[in-house]
Amino acid sequence: MLQHLSQFELADRPGMITSQSLDRGPGVVVVVPDSPAAAAGIRPGDIVTTIDGRALPPETALSASFDASRAHARADSVLDMLENTGTRRFPITLLRKDSVLVADVTPLPACPSHTHLARSNQRNAYADGRHIFLTTGLLSRLGNDDELAFVIAHEMAHNILRHATIMRGGDVKHGLGRTLGRSGRIIRETERAADVLGGAVMLDAGFDPVRGAAILQHLGGGDLGLDLFAAHDSAGKRIAAMRALVSARTPR
Repeated sequence: MLQHLSQFELADRPGMITSQSLDRGPGVVVVVPDSPAAAAGIRPGDIVTTIDGRALPPETALSASFDASRAHARADSVLDMLENTGTRRFPITLLRKDSVLVADVTPLPACPSHTHLARSNQRNAYADGRHIFLTTGLLSRLGNDDELAFVIAHEMAHNILRHATIMRGGDVKHGLGRTLGRSGRIIRETERAADVLGGAVMLDAGFDPVRGAAILQHLGGGDLGLDLFAAHDSAGKRIAAMRALVSARTPR
């Protein structure tokens, strides 16, 4: 997991520079055990300066207020460089305190989504085709890991099924009429499909979709779709669908 200075509010940036040296480049915050990064010797606290011999684009507008689109563009520019290496072994140049190191990374197939926590009082989660975002307001309402897994798996399913492309298509309206007629049917179909695939992903990962879907009863109108006004079936119907999914997967 990399963090970038542009992801932080102005008041938080001096602390991130002092503790993580993020003014020198994207910083490694977490290394997943047994991952390609771990095997290559990359550690939390390392600063990434080049990927496959190409220098990372510099941070811009560091004195400007936080802007979500700028932060997303910064993160995507680094992800693009990583993904463009394909499946071959490639070098990453790192700064570790005052030393320059080169780590040779051998990629492995992995999850196509990157999950982020957004500071907001809204109780919402959404997917944009590449990323998953959930808010601190929603996180504060979650009671267990199954509920968190339900939220993430649902949004991950949207990305796997390429629903963001459908949402941007001409058949889905924007504004007050988006949940009516053909547009509404398309939206509800994508939400049902995301529930089904998300529930299957949860089962494969060892989570309980029924226990996870219980969060729907406590959101008080909170949304778990591609945007704040996406239409879903009722909480009761969605929980029943998870029960049916679990029952179908349970050996007789």
